[in-house]
Amino acid sequence: MKTAYSVLKILQSICDNKSSHSEVNQVIELSQRYAFSYLKYRNKNLSKILMSEDVTLQELAIDAIAPLFETDGNGLFVKLVKAFNEWNPKIESEEQSLFFLNRIVAKSVEKYVSILLRESDPFFSKILDSINYLIEKNGYAKKQILGTTYILEKKCNDGEWNIGIKNLPDRDFIDELPISVFKSAQDIVSKIFEYIKTETDKTPAIPLNALVLKLKHVNASSYIYKDSISENKTEIDSILENAVEKTFHKLQESYIDKNKIVISEGELIKKAIEKIAFDMKDGGIDVGLHKYLMEQMTNLSFDEYKSKYQNTFEYLYKTLKKEIADQLVN
Repeated sequence: MKTAYSVLKILQSICDNKSSHSEVNQVIELSQRYAFSYLKYRNKNLSKILMSEDVTLQELAIDAIAPLFETDGNGLFVKLVKAFNEWNPKIESEEQSLFFLNRIVAKSVEKYVSILLRESDPFFSKILDSINYLIEKNGYAKKQILGTTYILEKKCNDGEWNIGIKNLPDRDFIDELPISVFKSAQDIVSKIFEYIKTETDKTPAIPLNALVLKLKHVNASSYIYKDSISENKTEIDSILENAVEKTFHKLQESYIDKNKIVISEGELIKKAIEKIAFDMKDGGIDVGLHKYLMEQMTNLSFDEYKSKYQNTFEYLYKTLKKEIADQLVN
């Protein structure tokens, strides 16, 4: 991406703490465009999670890059400066500076997406913990490649990664794996590596978040286990039923009993919560949060939702997620 200004000179000015406000804004705007591009590409697969709380990709892009532009007491962009100074090879050209900015934005977006997935989906979070346990237990590694975190088998003898980035497996590849690969929760990672190497010409690398989303869709209860990797399976339906009942109790206790919401409204809110719970089990919320309630209250406008129900409905949604997460921990 060509720019009308020198990113290299601006980054150097930032490192020297001599940059102007307009120069910083130029780098922030470019970083936001990079972040938006990554999120837009990912949004095809992650929209159920990312868009569940009525935010735009532009807003998410800003949040994703915000950590890069945090300052210390002297106004220095500590993380950005540290990354620039430690980059190898040393950044000396405009092309290198653009590549650097693109890479650190990709890393920031990947981290941000992982946090969103964890916070938005308790089942995703628990399965991710289980897969991370397998990675550590079996000596696998994680490496970010082109803005995606991949599971890798091992380094080469010289300690460097030998990864062919032109033929990396993607989300579609993971989705199309034969069901036989997913029979054993304890061997899932090794089975996928074996399949890639024997049945395909793909690079032996597994996109982590895509794998977790696939495992949730295939059979979440098989992949939610304690750190010991026991064979005890959690009943997803039971967890959701308990979480919904506790959320209903909160609705009754905090809103209906206190006459903040009438009984007829409460019944429609319950139906919306039940639909959310069903979608969470089936892969994730696939519309903006407000639409669940507006489907039940057919005459409700978006402005009315925001003024009358938004705070309550978002609180109940967070309660539902918390109740699910609490049961997965126990």
